Amino acid sequence: MKNSIVKSFVLSFVLLLSFVSFAQDKVESAEFDANTKPSSYDPLVAQKFAVDSESQTMVVINENENTVEILSRTKDGFEKTKQLLVDNAEGRHDVFKIYVPQSVAVYEHHIVYLASNRDSSFVKVLTLDGVEKEFFKFRGAAQAFSYDVSTKLLYIAGSNAAGYNVFVVDATKGFDNMTIKGSPSYQYIKKKKADEMAEKDPTGAGLAIIAMGTVFLVLILITVILSVLFGKLMVNIQNKKGRKQPDAAMSDTEKTTGKKTSDISGEEFAAIAAAIHLYNDEMHDEESTILTINKVAKAYSPWSSKLYNMNPYRR
Repeated sequence: MKNSIVKSFVLSFVLLLSFVSFAQDKVESAEFDANTKPSSYDPLVAQKFAVDSESQTMVVINENENTVEILSRTKDGFEKTKQLLVDNAEGRHDVFKIYVPQSVAVYEHHIVYLASNRDSSFVKVLTLDGVEKEFFKFRGAAQAFSYDVSTKLLYIAGSNAAGYNVFVVDATKGFDNMTIKGSPSYQYIKKKKADEMAEKDPTGAGLAIIAMGTVFLVLILITVILSVLFGKLMVNIQNKKGRKQPDAAMSDTEKTTGKKTSDISGEEFAAIAAAIHLYNDEMHDEESTILTINKVAKAYSPWSSKLYNMNPYRR
């Protein structure tokens, strides 16, 4: 009897310890899940549509009209309750200055949309009825934003041809009291080649030396190529042609006398010149110096007179 009572007591105590241990594990696991539960992920990408699950309100970006439209749920579907013009684009030629809606979202029963042009951007916070609550404008292009629930910060980012921009809006006091003053921001702009050169060579002496040195080097190379290489090449070509045709290169005097021009003396040149002169003089006949001009009298001939070609004028 006593053994059965002891066994029952031990069994009850073991069951009680097991229950306490199981309950403690459940509590610890619940606390761990509560502490380590990740916040809702909001990707930093542009969104053209957003919806509030509680009120079934949908927000749409209308790119054709350049507006943000609010749609309310009805029995038959949706009904447009408000249309907000972002920026007037009709009849304008300064396209780069027109603000275009880029992204829209619904956070804590507030509509947030981002619009930007080439140089600047702005963020507007509205109620679900379309009433404006906050307006933030800043320099730099932006295309998307994301809201971190744990830190209550709204991250805004965008890229352009010269770099990218990152902005942060503080929403710890709620979307009705957001602030951008003192929030971190970063702008990256790729430096131009001229700016990089100005930093490395502020006086411009290095650039001038490189430019002038390049010009003179090219001129020297051209001179060497034309005078040395090209000149020698032409001389070699002419020498080859001279070796192939020696008779064609000889003058008539060299062919007749059998001597080179350099071997003929001055007396021989004088005799040749005198012979040529005498030969040319014998080619001309002796002409008379008497003038034979006779004056011929012509009779008057009126056949070509212009007088007879004119019509008489009668008064």
